[in-house]
Amino acid sequence: MTQIAPEKPLPHVSPVEPTSTSIPNVILDVPTPMHKRMEGDNSASISSRRRTRRILQSLIGWIGVVAISFLAGWYFGGTRATQNSLITLREELPGSQDSSTAIPVTVEPIMQRSVARTVNAVGSLNAFEEVMVSPKLEGRVQRIVADVSTRIKPGDVLLELDATDARLAVQQAERSLQAELAKWGFQGVPDENVDLSQLPSVRSAKAKYELSKARFERMQSLKTTGSVSDDDFDQARTDVGVLENEWRKEQLLAQSSAAVARLRAADLAIAQQRLNDCQVRAPIPSINDPEHEAEYVVSERLVSEGSLLRPGTEVFRLVFGRTLKLRLSVPETYATSVEVGQRVDVFPSSIEKPLSGKVAKVSPAVDRATRTFMVEVYVSNSAGTLKPGGFAKASIRIAESEQAVTVPMSSVYSLAGVQKIFVIQNGMAKEYVVSIGEQGKEWVEISSPSIPVGAMVVTSGQRLLSDGVPVKVRSIEPKHDAPAPSQNEERNPS
Repeated sequence: MTQIAPEKPLPHVSPVEPTSTSIPNVILDVPTPMHKRMEGDNSASISSRRRTRRILQSLIGWIGVVAISFLAGWYFGGTRATQNSLITLREELPGSQDSSTAIPVTVEPIMQRSVARTVNAVGSLNAFEEVMVSPKLEGRVQRIVADVSTRIKPGDVLLELDATDARLAVQQAERSLQAELAKWGFQGVPDENVDLSQLPSVRSAKAKYELSKARFERMQSLKTTGSVSDDDFDQARTDVGVLENEWRKEQLLAQSSAAVARLRAADLAIAQQRLNDCQVRAPIPSINDPEHEAEYVVSERLVSEGSLLRPGTEVFRLVFGRTLKLRLSVPETYATSVEVGQRVDVFPSSIEKPLSGKVAKVSPAVDRATRTFMVEVYVSNSAGTLKPGGFAKASIRIAESEQAVTVPMSSVYSLAGVQKIFVIQNGMAKEYVVSIGEQGKEWVEISSPSIPVGAMVVTSGQRLLSDGVPVKVRSIEPKHDAPAPSQNEERNPS
């Protein structure tokens, strides 16, 4: 048997302490376990969320600080401005330091004036008449005479169609009529009452008949004496009947020829009318502008030269007259107040100066959908500044009131939808809640309650006043450059 030699023990090696001259440290890239990597990712995510939360909290805090600062500045600034304005007003009055409770104000008197009672409405301006012009014939446009904004008279030519065929048709009708007239010797187109007995053919037939009749009468006297044979007598009698019929026949042919001549004349008139229709003209209206001469203005041209037109094709749009119609929708509550002939103040949106109009028509029916009725107002447009289709406001003057109590526009103080004025009574402010009526440029009517005419109404400083507050009137320099408002001042509707 083979014997295995025993293992020799390894020699003991004492550990060597690392020194600066020993083997340098080597960093080994040892793979990190999966659970350690997940723990690192979670820690980074939590740290990121915390930083985001801290940033949002800081931002919200700064926004709150800015908002609070702004509100505080607005509140204290408004209060300080109010106090400063009150102090300034008080300092302007001599001796105001002694009466610090009296609020300085300016005043004007309450006046009584004549005020026109009006009905306000809005509407659109329309042309007096608007016409679409179309040709009656089919043809090609040869020449255009009028264009947009051209002013024309009724009957003027707008465009011309190619008239070659129509001109040839007129010549053909003329030749046919001349042939018919020459056939029977008519000097002109015979009418219904023409004397046809003077025509040559009729006169010849009549002469032959009368000759045969006279011959037969002579034979009758000779028949009694036996001087004429029976054959000759019968022949003469037969000739009288035949020639009489020939005469009647010529009369009928003459009547027929006269009718044919009239037919040829009608054909000529139709051909001439077709030739005239090759010129498209402005229509002649039966309803004229009551204030101006009849005139059209071309508002739109819809064709060009060389276009082939058919009957009924729209070629021009014309606006008739220098008077416009303003159609207004008025509430039915004023149905008994608006009448024909009433004056109307018209305020177009295109011009600043108001125009004067007159109620021309009032509809007898009320629209069930809008509960309004139509009022038509005539507005003069001599200068041509207004355009059909424009928007306009209107005030229909339905009555005149001479007992209207008015105050300056600046005296009316509105708060939370309530309109009020302050009247000076015994050095204190008296508050009135009022209802507003008609308005002018610088005044407003007080419909209710009743206030004394001639009393002083506050025109500035109302926001510092309340009922029973003591006031002091401060003087203001009059404005010399602005004229005083007239009592008959026209109203400009809002």
